[in-house]
Amino acid sequence: MNKYRRSHAFTLIELTVVIVILGVLAALALPRFSDLSDQAELAQAEGIAGAFKSGALTVKALYRSQGHSVRVQNLAGYGDGTIDTNNIGYPIGTTKGTGNENIGVGNIGCVGVWNGILVDAPTVAHNNNNQQYRSYRHTGNKLCSYVYRGSGDNGNRSSGLLVIKYDSRDGSVVVCGQRSDLPSC
Repeated sequence: MNKYRRSHAFTLIELTVVIVILGVLAALALPRFSDLSDQAELAQAEGIAGAFKSGALTVKALYRSQGHSVRVQNLAGYGDGTIDTNNIGYPIGTTKGTGNENIGVGNIGCVGVWNGILVDAPTVAHNNNNQQYRSYRHTGNKLCSYVYRGSGDNGNRSSGLLVIKYDSRDGSVVVCGQRSDLPSC
């Protein structure tokens, strides 16, 4: 009784077709995963911006509830009590000292605002790109821009892909940048 044995292996043509199909699927799927990463970075920045805005408004509400009408150094009742405000109650730093209404002292001032307002804040630096965000103080020393560095972006406050911008003159916080899904800064 001779039975013919049939091979259960794939032919070269079948393997080639499978490899081509997998290549096409990979080519279609990779850009979608890249988009998801960009969307996740944007969602994170929007969450941080929302927390920052909420913190700035809370500082202003506390400033008003305590009856202040001029600049305050070390506003009691918020965080560790080291946040400084301008004459209308918005945060301008944590080591501001007495004097004008500019944000902070020197370029490190925006780091103080960031760390003073946010709880468990992402890391920020004013002088290098080794943290999650890099801060810039500008526009008459009244604005802070925080450029996201997690994606390898080395842009500045005007050319960064993903930027959180805080204006101490009106408490506004916006997410902007050079990405196609954001307004420019």
